[in-house]
Amino acid sequence: MGFKVDITGERFGNWSVLRFHESRGKMPYWLCRCDCGTEKSVWAADLKRGMSKSCGCLAKALQTERQTTHGLSRHPAYRSWVYMHARCENENNDSFYLYGARGISVCERWRSFEAFWEDMGPTWKDGLSIERVEVNGNYEPGNCTWATAKEQADNRRDSRLIDTPAGPMKVDEASKKYGVPIPTLRSRIRYGWTDPRKMVRPPRKTSRVYVRRKRDG
Repeated sequence: MGFKVDITGERFGNWSVLRFHESRGKMPYWLCRCDCGTEKSVWAADLKRGMSKSCGCLAKALQTERQTTHGLSRHPAYRSWVYMHARCENENNDSFYLYGARGISVCERWRSFEAFWEDMGPTWKDGLSIERVEVNGNYEPGNCTWATAKEQADNRRDSRLIDTPAGPMKVDEASKKYGVPIPTLRSRIRYGWTDPRKMVRPPRKTSRVYVRRKRDG
């Protein structure tokens, strides 16, 4: 049918999922009924990410003032603002466990997109999305910047904490302190290394003489 998980009967915001409706390419759509009685086919990803919470009746009162005030409802930065809230506040969002479930929140000031844009708008550039400077900090002025997708991916990898003999450290910090290349640390994390001493042990250098002898048999 084009979907792996049956979400019939589940609720997402004001939506109640009635049944599977259709697949458009590889994208599953579900027939949903809003609390106001409206029925509509909704893309599963929009439900799970919190991008669709109702037929529009829920958002209408909240969005009308914002749209008429800032006129940026179609701007990429507005989408970043919406996703930021979804990650932290919507338990059905695929990334909630990395954000809201860890206690990461959006500051009260940024409940308003106008305030968010006032703080972050001057440094926004096309192709960038919101990123936290301190990985365990909240979304708030002073802890956020705009970054490319590659910068965000690198920051997520190198800002995660690993156990070392000196205590928990970020990957990049451990690399500098112990002289272990970052790619080596990433590989050890990927292979499930947990021993603090082994994690930061400098990689062995295989001598060329040994390699030559082994190759010659």
